Amino acid sequence: MRILRLALEAFGPFRDRFEVDFGSFEGDGVYLIAGPTGAGKSTVLDAISFALYGSAPRYDERAHLRSDLAGPGSPTVVELDVQLGDRVLRVVRSPEYERPKARGTGTTREPARATLLERTADGWDPVATTAREVGHEVGRLVGLTKQEFLQVILLAQGGFAEFLRATSDERKALLLRLFGTGDLGRLRDLLDADRKALAAEREAQEALLAERGRRVREAAAALAAARADADDEAEGVDDEPAAAAEAEGADDGDDVERAVDEAELDALEAALAAAVEAAEAVAARAGEAERSARVARDDARERAALLRRRDAARAALEELERTAAAIDADRARLDAAERAAEAAGALDRWARADAALLVADAALELAAAELPDDVEAERDAVEAAHGTAVDDAAVGQVAAELERALPRLAAATAKAAAEAEEAAATLEAARAERAAGPAERERLVGAREAASAEAAGAEAAEAAVATAAERLEAARDAARLAVEVDAARVAAASALTAARDASAHAAALQEARIAGIAGELAAGLAEGGPCPVCGATDHPAPASPSADAATPEAVAAAWERAEAATAAVRAADAALAEVDARRAARAAVAGGDDEAALGEALAAARADRGRAREAAAERARLQGAIEAHDAAAAALEARIAALEAQATERREHAGAAAAREADVHERLADALEGSGSAAELLARATARRDALQRWLDADAGSTAARAEAAEAAEAGVAALEAHGFADRGAAAAARLEPDERAGLRRRIRDHDDREASARGVLAQPELEGLGDEAPDLEPLEAALQAATAAHRAAARAEAKADQRRRLALADAAEARAALAALADGAAHAAALRSLAGALRGENPKRQDIETYVLATRLAAIVDAANLRLSGMTGGRFALVHDESTAYRGRASGLGLLALDAHTGKARTTESLSGGETFLASLALALGLADVVQAEAGGVSLETLFVDEGFGSLDADTLEQAMAVLDDLRAGGRSVGVISHVQQMQERIPARIRVVPVPGGGSRIEVLGVQPA
Repeated sequence: MRILRLALEAFGPFRDRFEVDFGSFEGDGVYLIAGPTGAGKSTVLDAISFALYGSAPRYDERAHLRSDLAGPGSPTVVELDVQLGDRVLRVVRSPEYERPKARGTGTTREPARATLLERTADGWDPVATTAREVGHEVGRLVGLTKQEFLQVILLAQGGFAEFLRATSDERKALLLRLFGTGDLGRLRDLLDADRKALAAEREAQEALLAERGRRVREAAAALAAARADADDEAEGVDDEPAAAAEAEGADDGDDVERAVDEAELDALEAALAAAVEAAEAVAARAGEAERSARVARDDARERAALLRRRDAARAALEELERTAAAIDADRARLDAAERAAEAAGALDRWARADAALLVADAALELAAAELPDDVEAERDAVEAAHGTAVDDAAVGQVAAELERALPRLAAATAKAAAEAEEAAATLEAARAERAAGPAERERLVGAREAASAEAAGAEAAEAAVATAAERLEAARDAARLAVEVDAARVAAASALTAARDASAHAAALQEARIAGIAGELAAGLAEGGPCPVCGATDHPAPASPSADAATPEAVAAAWERAEAATAAVRAADAALAEVDARRAARAAVAGGDDEAALGEALAAARADRGRAREAAAERARLQGAIEAHDAAAAALEARIAALEAQATERREHAGAAAAREADVHERLADALEGSGSAAELLARATARRDALQRWLDADAGSTAARAEAAEAAEAGVAALEAHGFADRGAAAAARLEPDERAGLRRRIRDHDDREASARGVLAQPELEGLGDEAPDLEPLEAALQAATAAHRAAARAEAKADQRRRLALADAAEARAALAALADGAAHAAALRSLAGALRGENPKRQDIETYVLATRLAAIVDAANLRLSGMTGGRFALVHDESTAYRGRASGLGLLALDAHTGKARTTESLSGGETFLASLALALGLADVVQAEAGGVSLETLFVDEGFGSLDADTLEQAMAVLDDLRAGGRSVGVISHVQQMQERIPARIRVVPVPGGGSRIEVLGVQPA
């Protein structure tokens, strides 16, 4: 970096505008910034620092930057031109300050402003237009922070020895920026990030292992505690310390977050199983207790029921005794009715026999009148004739049945023959169908194999369609985004043009205002009033207002518009970058093919997929057809077997039918024996047989009726005597209807049953010794409820224990998986940790990779510094690069010591005197500039300022220091020295002189400049 020009106005002690062309000192190399103490020499360096970084070394508050001598119309402005490589930049900056109002009383606030411009062939183009943007861009382009700038370029008064006495960490931060070794740091950080990620992953696995182990232990401890509580509850013992000890034992008394191993997991799983078994046993005991309570409750209920039954039986007996007389009367009436009912059979038979005898005699007379003429009315003759008639009727009946059966048999014979022929034809057709089956199956199998071969690429076809569709969609997106990129690029260009125009307009307005400031001040002059610039009350030739003068408000508004336009440029650039990144991403997915080719590829992929899908469907259909064919073939085989059996059966049936028909024809001919029809033969024989049968039946009926009448009369008399009745009338009077007898019987039986029931209840053994006191069921019910609740709680505890065990087993499985993962990744983690540690500085010298590389640079800086320090100190002092391990293991490798040739020992740089510190700092700063300048990718340090310090040197040492500064001219570097030492003013002709002016303030003069 080379400083070319500085302009300042109303800054510090400088009320007016002054400009310094540092480029004019390039021919001298070394120039002096001189002036009396307090004149403002260091303010020149403050202005450079303020222009670049917005603050100055010696000013803590920005308000102090404005000159107290500035008039209300004088803006506080600092302009600085710097060269960075091939680029020339201009920084224009104003601080925030309060100034008197141009009119009236009071003050008004001027906001802080900053603009960064770059010189191009067409003039100055804006780069940043706000204070924040300017600060960001300056830091990025210069490559140094404010503190680093003060340490290596602008060695401000009282701070030029900070780099010499800085700590290793402070030197490292500066050297990192100067030498651009960020890639090494990024490499270290990437490896460290990988190490941390792997460590985090392993920590996560270890945390998972610890967490799952903790949960398994907690489950085991909880189950053990629950088991102990259940045991204590069952035994009625309060043993909380023992339960706590057991739970503690399950956890070994250690932190439950510790890792577990396979052995402990096995032991915990066994403990879980034992605890579940214990919970099951507790539940079983609770169930048994519930059953015992239920039995006790049920026994009490039964005793109460027995007491109620006994009391009810006693009451029933008392009620029955009151109705006993009425029941006895019913018993006597029912007895007579029952005896009459028992005699009724014989008496009714007697009456029926008398009536039947009369009917039988009349029937016999009628049958005798219908006998054939050739048969006498005697039993033997009639029986003989009846036998012959029965045989004749039987023959006629047979003949009639055979005659009626002939048409049916003929039809059956014909039907059986037709069915036999039909079965034979069906069998032959089925056999023909079976013969054609193998060829059809072979055809289906071949078609299925062909479809399978084509369907095998279905999955690949699906993937190809997805890929082709994604590429086509990406190509369309890229094409659409390309249009957006063009639009964004046009918008960005338009925004840049607008920003440049706005900045140029604002700069022109500011120049116009500066050019017309005299007219503006003249317009405020009043006759006899003091001039705000010179204080005179005479105004002989006031300047005329400029026609194109700009107001402060117009300038401020123009700069605000310029800042807004610059913000729009950044927004447009960001939008362009974002849409172009999206376009590039989609174009990468699409590949190099255009939309037409991608569309054709998608169509081809879809066609392939369609064919594969159709082939898969055809394969499934053919497989179903083959399975159906095989099932049909099996069914056909079964059908043929059934048809063969059916054909045989029907042939046999047809032969049997024909044989039956022939037999009937033969038997009918034998039965008729020359008679007409079978019907005539049957009618004639049946009439004779029936007439003879009617006489026989009437004769037998008459004989039987007589015998029955005699027996019935005898039995009736015996019944009257047996049942105590004098005659038939007495028996009839005692008779009752069955429903009346049933009613009496029910009344008596109900009375007897109730009495027997009551006496039976009272006779039961379990009712003996019951006493009169009923049992109290409420305590038993409460005990049963308590036992039931305990059983349910035990069952819930058992289910909960089983659930905990299952969850714990799942946690144990995850813990085993974590153990396996940790074991598998241990070697890789160790290797990565070792490599990352080496780059991070885990070595005897505590040097990371950046520190190691920077240590070599610092060694080169020390070597370059010693070349000058040796000359400035007459060979007495040299700087030593100290790589020893720092205090308490801090990073080492960037330490500095001072070697004193008089003692031969190295000592700390803090032990140097003021003059020695100045010389060592100056030599180190120049050495740093030499090394940085020599580095191709580092920061260019072509300008150096040294503020004071030479007054601490004696004459000889000052001469040696000046000789070193003279050597800098050969390298093309310029050094500005701030000093009031007379000897230096005599040795350095090129000077920037700061001179106090009467009335306050200072002015800047440039003297003794040699052409470059």
